[in-house]
Amino acid sequence: MKITFVEPPPITKKTPERLAGCSYELYHFPDLANLYLLSYIHRCGFEVNYIDAVMEKWDRDKFCDRLREDMADVYIIHSVILSKATDIEAIKWIRSITSKAMILFHGPEPTRVAQEYLIDSKIVVFRGEPEKNIITFLEKGVIEGGSYLKDDKICEEPPSSQILIDFDELPVPMRTYGILSKYKNKYFNPKFQKKPFTVMMASRGCAFNCLFCVPNSISFARQLEYLRYFNKKPSPSIGSANRIIAEFRQIKEEGFGSVLVIDDQFLWGKERTLAICNGIKELGIEWGCLSRADFLTDEEVIKSLSEAGCKSIDIGAESLCQRTLDYARKDMNLETIYKAIDLLQRYNITPKINIVLGLSPFETKQELKKTIAKLKQMKGTNVMFSIATPFKGTEFYSHCQSHGYLIDESDDIDPLHKAIISYPELNNNTLEQFQRYAYKAYYLRPQYILKRIASYTNFQCFVNDIKIAIELLRKKK
Repeated sequence: MKITFVEPPPITKKTPERLAGCSYELYHFPDLANLYLLSYIHRCGFEVNYIDAVMEKWDRDKFCDRLREDMADVYIIHSVILSKATDIEAIKWIRSITSKAMILFHGPEPTRVAQEYLIDSKIVVFRGEPEKNIITFLEKGVIEGGSYLKDDKICEEPPSSQILIDFDELPVPMRTYGILSKYKNKYFNPKFQKKPFTVMMASRGCAFNCLFCVPNSISFARQLEYLRYFNKKPSPSIGSANRIIAEFRQIKEEGFGSVLVIDDQFLWGKERTLAICNGIKELGIEWGCLSRADFLTDEEVIKSLSEAGCKSIDIGAESLCQRTLDYARKDMNLETIYKAIDLLQRYNITPKINIVLGLSPFETKQELKKTIAKLKQMKGTNVMFSIATPFKGTEFYSHCQSHGYLIDESDDIDPLHKAIISYPELNNNTLEQFQRYAYKAYYLRPQYILKRIASYTNFQCFVNDIKIAIELLRKKK
């Protein structure tokens, strides 16, 4: 049986970002949701292939030509809300070439609305964490945790008894397997100087209860399926220190120079964090991660992170207004955020502060301007400004819908450019205008521009910055 993973070419000018699953791409990197599954299937003895039409910059015709050459028995697509239209269109492209191949979908959007993907009887949607259920299907023809058509009716099989996967049971993703080795040197991230760049995970899921949160696509699919059957958020599955050290070492052996750990929360406990840092500090890899601020207030931990090569940490501060944090159930006080930023800068780790505009209905432009003023005082800090976006399937979506804040219930979302909520104090147009203002006010300062230019190691860094700036500052069409 020949199995091919496909990432189809986008049907619009914007390319959906599939790993975080909540925005369009600024730059392309490997989709771990597919790589975990590819590696799991390969470990079980199946022949696997990968077609990345985005990396190849193929249009529909070239993509279809490649499918004709491939002629797999099974095609697997990881889908998120922003890629749904593309992926459903890709079904038609595949069917124009073969009516016999099975098409398997996984990801948060197929988990949430499986029926929208079930166009014919040779399509199966595997909800939640797909690895074990897809292997059961490939080896035995049995569907667990899957949805499919039978006699024109949708059938939904419940998950297996092990609905959640132990992270340590997962194989280390094969980042340079087959055709993927060709792409390796094209991956980059402007946060890091060492190339090539890759991404990894050290856990799945998040233990916190923020009102607005939408996790990365892998954790979101897992969460949606668990909520459906148990009506509560699942506990995170956290990789052991030894498992994470082993993956860092394989990343080094495969020739990568930098890595971003994209877990919604990486630093789960001091003992584990110190063990990981001690196990990787000799590798010479540049890396970064995401973390809540309250895991970044222990100086011993920050010192160890710095010594292990950590260069950047994304902090989900969300707001520098305490009443907004309280409204969003962040369970955080501002002093903790400031302390974390100070400690990171002391040990030469660049904080990236994520600020969400419109997180509460009582925010004002004056409060948001104060936030920007405070951010300007934090020298050496990067900031991302996004617009609070209720994703379907999240509590925030239901909350905004019930309170009348939601003004667009379509799938046309874009937290970097479009507001789909509107408040009395901050309507949707004001939020969009203020986001562009925030980027200009923070980044187009002479002192910031000069410092950024001084950090460039080659001309390509300058080109990458210009591309990202154009994308972030463009107006919504």
